[in-house]
Formats: sequence, C-alpha cells, structure tokens
Amino acid sequence: MMKGAIDLSMNVLVTIIISLVILGSGITLLYNFIGGAEDIKRELDERTAQELERLLVDQGERVAVPLHAATVLRGENHVFGIGILNIKDETTNFQINVELSDAFTKQDEIIDVITIDLTRWIFYDDSIFSLEANEHRKEAILVTVPKDAESGRYVFVATVVNPPCAVDDADCRYGNPQTFFVTVE
Repeated sequence: MMKGAIDLSMNVLVTIIISLVILGSGITLLYNFIGGAEDIKRELDERTAQELERLLVDQGERVAVPLHAATVLRGENHVFGIGILNIKDETTNFQINVELSDAFTKQDEIIDVITIDLTRWIFYDDSIFSLEANEHRKEAILVTVPKDAESGRYVFVATVVNPPCAVDDADCRYGNPQTFFVTVE
C-alpha cells in the first residue's frame, strides 16, 4: 500500500513538472511570435519609410513599392512595404490584394503557380481601410519562403482597389499594380 502511494505521488509530481515545462515553452513561443511581429513592423519602418515618403509625398505616386526585389533563403522571410496616397478630394476606402503572377526556376522553366499555396507565402492586412484626402499610409507585406519552396524567381503583384469592387475590375483599381520579385536560393 505504501509503495502504491509513493508511485502515485511520483507520477503526479512528474506530470506537474512536464506540464510546467510545456507551459513555459508555450509562453516562450508566444513571446517569440509577438517579438517577431514587432521586429517586422520596425523593419518596415526603418528600411522603407523614407523611400515611401519620397515616392508618395515628393513625387505624388498613388501607390508605390520601393525596394521591390529581394533574395530570400528557404525558411526565411522578407518585408516589402507598400504605400498608398489618397489624391482624391474626399475620404476614400482602399483595400490591398497580393497575388503570385509568375514563377520561374533557375533554368527559366515555368513553375505552375496554381500549385503554390499563397497562404504559406504572403501575409498582409487585406482589410478595408479609409484615408482622408491627401493622407498616405504604409503597409507591410511579409513574404515567408516555405522550406520546401523550389529555387527560382517569384513575381508578385500588389493591387490597390476601391472596395466594394473586385480586384480584377480595372475600373476600380487605384494607381498602377505594383510588381515585386523574390528570388529563392
């Protein structure tokens, strides 16, 4: 009877220790995700803010993606910035859409883009937002290259529309579609 009680106590103690280790790992992972999101935002601010300001404010571009090419290793990520300037005389709604238009291997063979799961590659805020007249906004587009991605060059197109129109409706597009390139090593 005494041995059974000691075994039960040891099992409970081991279970508690394992639970605490798992809880600690979960908290650490959560802090890494939060810290990673803050790093991405800071990276956008530091690397592209001045260039976006120059293109949007100084040159009056409606939509701009500066620094539009990057080489990214598998499992790594890169942040592109897109800027929108409302040149209309009234508050206007906007929405960003990003699509993969083409992909090529290093030997210039076409990669079938239909087979690529964009939800693993591209992360951005696709919600509708409003801008006052002459107001501008910067948004981040995070490209995360999956570890199983094929080496090559991937061509993405970011389009800004005035909702509720569809992205493929040319009359609803705001500014020119912006192309950016990711070379996967």
